[in-house]
Amino acid sequence: MATVRKNQARLSKDEWQALIAAIDAARKRNAKKPTYQDFVGVHVEAMVGAGMHTWGVHSMAGMRGRNFLAWHRWYLLQFERRLQDEDPDIAIPYWDWIADPSIPGELNRGAELRRWRINRSWDPTFLPERADITRALRREKFGPFQLRLEGEHGTVHVAVGGQMGTERSPADPLFWLHHANVDRLWTRWQERHPRARPSNSSEELKPKPLFGVKVSETLKPSALGYRYG
Repeated sequence: MATVRKNQARLSKDEWQALIAAIDAARKRNAKKPTYQDFVGVHVEAMVGAGMHTWGVHSMAGMRGRNFLAWHRWYLLQFERRLQDEDPDIAIPYWDWIADPSIPGELNRGAELRRWRINRSWDPTFLPERADITRALRREKFGPFQLRLEGEHGTVHVAVGGQMGTERSPADPLFWLHHANVDRLWTRWQERHPRARPSNSSEELKPKPLFGVKVSETLKPSALGYRYG
């Protein structure tokens, strides 16, 4: 049965509690690997470490993020699977910041933020508008679509601020809901452009062991065992 990623606005209280409990379990000092901090470390490496100029994860320092969508799709999936080690019913919800331009309340409580050592400088005026996303979805070729969506995604990181505005953005659990929405938008674009493909489909995503799959292996959510509901 496929994992169904729901809109966070439709999660029940029990589903929120289960998600937060799984996140807490992965963050424990003696947690099984990969730990939550292992996931954060990989993202740091992709943004400011050795992977910055070779993995093609982000558009920065004059480099196009050729693997932005594929890399983050696989990254999100591996994190979801890690949480499912704690609770097999877990599915990462998505935060639709166009329909709901406020931080989900269940991830914005003082007790959790203090426990996770998260700070934010929330300013919703930086969020993209519906027209911005519509323009991105209208792009016919994968490369321009990916670059446009990456740019809009970046404004959400800026709007949230704190760790979300740094290379350590996955330290804030809101990161995963944000990227689930980015992935959902890519999925929608794929449905409209079923023949469109990245030009580097044979490239292997790095690093191993968390990655080590080809871009082509990330292109079908149904084959990866999930869908958006």
